[in-house]
Amino acid sequence: MITLFVIGIIVFVVKLILFAFKAAWGITKGILFVIGIPALLIALFVAGVVSLAIPLLILALLAVFIWPVVKGV
Repeated sequence: MITLFVIGIIVFVVKLILFAFKAAWGITKGILFVIGIPALLIALFVAGVVSLAIPLLILALLAVFIWPVVKGV
């Protein structure tokens, strides 16, 4: 019985660690998308690289509106 308990605890800990990594990755993607992309676009605009900032803005907007459709949400 102790062996089964130890195996169960090990499985539980591994699944909990994997869940933590998935949650951390999701939070990181969200923060980078909400803060990182606008900061990059503002920096490019201020630096005078409008020819690069506008296509990136268009790609970001397309990604925002197309990704939920592709994902099926």
